Amino acid sequence: MKTLTMYLPQFHRVIENDNWWGEGFTEWTAVRSAFPLFDGHNQPRVPLHKNYYDLLQKDTMLWQADLMKRYGIDGQCIYHYYFKDGRRILEKPAENLLNWKDVSMPFCFCWANGSWARTWSKLSGNSWADKFEKTDNKDNGNGILLEQKYGREREWKEHFEYLLPFFEDERYIKLDGKPVFAIFDTGLIPCIYQMIDYWKELSCLAGFPGLYFIGMNSLDMQKGFDAVLMNAPHMFWNLETVRRKNNVMRPDYQETWDNILKMPPIKGMKTYFGGVSDCDDSPRRGNNGVSFSGFSLDVFRNGMIGLYRKSSYLNNEFVFINAWNEWGEGMYLEPDEKNGYGYLEAIKTAKEVALDNRTKISFSFKSDSEQQDESGLKKEVEKQKMISRCFDKWMSLREDGKNICDYLLKYGIKTVAVYGIGRMGKHLFFELEDSGIEVRYIIDRRTEMHHPKYPIKGPEEKLEEVDAVIITPVWDFEHIYEKLKYKMKSKFFSLYELVDES
Repeated sequence: MKTLTMYLPQFHRVIENDNWWGEGFTEWTAVRSAFPLFDGHNQPRVPLHKNYYDLLQKDTMLWQADLMKRYGIDGQCIYHYYFKDGRRILEKPAENLLNWKDVSMPFCFCWANGSWARTWSKLSGNSWADKFEKTDNKDNGNGILLEQKYGREREWKEHFEYLLPFFEDERYIKLDGKPVFAIFDTGLIPCIYQMIDYWKELSCLAGFPGLYFIGMNSLDMQKGFDAVLMNAPHMFWNLETVRRKNNVMRPDYQETWDNILKMPPIKGMKTYFGGVSDCDDSPRRGNNGVSFSGFSLDVFRNGMIGLYRKSSYLNNEFVFINAWNEWGEGMYLEPDEKNGYGYLEAIKTAKEVALDNRTKISFSFKSDSEQQDESGLKKEVEKQKMISRCFDKWMSLREDGKNICDYLLKYGIKTVAVYGIGRMGKHLFFELEDSGIEVRYIIDRRTEMHHPKYPIKGPEEKLEEVDAVIITPVWDFEHIYEKLKYKMKSKFFSLYELVDES
């Protein structure tokens, strides 16, 4: 069983951060500027010997690799930032590691696939530092810093080809010969199933038996993924019991660990579980931040003992920890002035105690009926979230004077079939009116329904070939796509993809 830690590559200067947040901004800027917001608040966090390192320096990575080896950390899961049109940021530490073959740091990637946007932008996305927002913005005025678009086969291939030299590196972490690749938010990728299939084909052509895809924090089994990672802390704190101090949210650290250890695996899916060293993102968020209540190294060590035992019981190959160096969020294992090497020593001790062969390991989870009831509720929540997200993006397109038809025409789509005559399908028919794109027919199980303009065919019937099928039940795209892709040679688009990419 390998211990992997999440790794943030933002400890070096890039011109974008200079422009967006101020000259010389790195993660250390937020860390150094922090101050206590309530009595007993452990801020600012100071690295041991004030080691505010630069990740572009080879000595820094050699030092980190040595710490990993000494304390039983088997690899880093490095955040990978890859955006629309192949735009990259914070990529230099990983690219340097690729060239520095003597740095003994096993690694894999986690694609942090959300857009970057300012807090006030109508585009939802990641904002690095709320309290560093400026009024004299040097962006395009809409608050979008780095926009995420996924494209189609050409863009997917370009992304894969960028990743391939990393996959081929002997230090890249693999399972059964397959490079491990995590995706932070799978729900943001409308074309996720086709993209994964395509990448797996490309990986086989490159000489691998495939790729090992891990989706993070998905509450349902997802086709194409090999596993899911339930990553702490956000999936495990109980918002109903959270208290506040000076508006700072204060989840209980022990309760969070209790939830990590009692959560069952996702039914039918290999499920990895992540531990958390601590959490305090007030250096980035100020009074809008989150800071654990009741943190102690004893709770961390005991929690990790339980997590190692649980993972062993589930026959899991990996244990993840959040994080190696998220200093701006208070999640790190690197030594600091207050606890010294305490976090790393806790990991080393926990591993030794938990994996002692004399210890009998057993776990009991919720009954199948309880899990089924919860699963049904979670699926409905995920469905409504996706519908809401799709309509929100669609409304933003209309506000910007854009139309999804332009995206279809870009790919030579002139004739379509629309799957679904529900409310999203009805809106789509109006969008396609007088667009130069011909709707040939509707596909829907409810063939008894009537439409004044288009015939309705059942999915089991013989279906006429068209340039593309647009699937409007976006929450069920994967099952519909799997059912139809062997019947037709047409391209398949989720409506969510159209509004997201247009």
